[in-house]
Amino acid sequence: MDFSRPDNARLINKLKTLTLLREKKDLSRAELSRELLINKVSISEIVDTLIKEGLVVETGKMAIPSGRPSTLLDINVKAGKAIALAVKEKGCLLAASDLKGKILRLERFARGESTEELKENLKSSLERILKSNSVVIYGAAVASDEEMDLKDVFPFPYITLSQIEAQTIAEKKACDDPLDDMLFIMANDHISSFYEGRNIEDFAHIRVAGSNDCYCGLKGCIDTFFSGDAFKRKLRANLSAREILAKEDEWHTIRDALPMLADAVAAAANATGAKRAMIVGDYADMKDECYAALNSMIIDRMPSFKNDFALFKSVAGDSGVIEGACFKALDHFFYRTELLRQLKKIESC
Repeated sequence: MDFSRPDNARLINKLKTLTLLREKKDLSRAELSRELLINKVSISEIVDTLIKEGLVVETGKMAIPSGRPSTLLDINVKAGKAIALAVKEKGCLLAASDLKGKILRLERFARGESTEELKENLKSSLERILKSNSVVIYGAAVASDEEMDLKDVFPFPYITLSQIEAQTIAEKKACDDPLDDMLFIMANDHISSFYEGRNIEDFAHIRVAGSNDCYCGLKGCIDTFFSGDAFKRKLRANLSAREILAKEDEWHTIRDALPMLADAVAAAANATGAKRAMIVGDYADMKDECYAALNSMIIDRMPSFKNDFALFKSVAGDSGVIEGACFKALDHFFYRTELLRQLKKIESC
């Protein structure tokens, strides 16, 4: 994009205005002008255009010591929606959110035995969630660790992301913190990791011991010790994470696997430079004593100058994947976050 063209410059300023109102609601035109470094005349024109388009609303007046009260502004969250789909092994979630990412409606449906069955179930769920819909659907995000083509199901554009990326987005929103130095570990039926905007593809196959056979063809990968599939094999029972975590007599299965997880986290943190880690996913609900023990084990495996390494538990919880997917859809299709990021990078050069 040629950022110097007037049309593109206006689009950028509109996106900047919408993004700031998303982050800080109830701002006046003067406050927008100061924060965005756009002159008052131009910001008034931008705001007036956004109000006419129905994307921004006036929310009230702010009294000031002298002069006329300032008019406060905010995103018109009812002006459009984003759609999110989370595809898991045992079931799927479909959600519609407003323009600030608040989930307005949530549907659960069966995963099915095949992709075609999933599509049929998705179509039915989508019809229900969009029933009597009269606002713009800007786009969708599909959080899945499987590759699938859903163009014939969604009547609007969509993007895909991994489940752990979606969860990471939700954790950052929930913490109100960029968490740039956080290594995310998702422990579901399989284990995965995410750091600095990318999936750590090899994390599941960090070798921590030499006995267990892994589906990758090697032996001793962390996925064969600390994952839902690993726990089920050890217990010889097809139990859910909730069932395993709820049974006091099954806790030894998780405790026995903590040293191997500590090996993998320490290795990944040393390789990436991460200063802290967060456990997310089905097995994030481990007892506090497990977190304390795991954190101590990780530090023991780190160089002495990294003895301040800290381990955290998921804040976003079970709803993180679907919420993160909603935020991703809004970032991509409505707020155009990546475009603004590229511009900021150019401006800093």
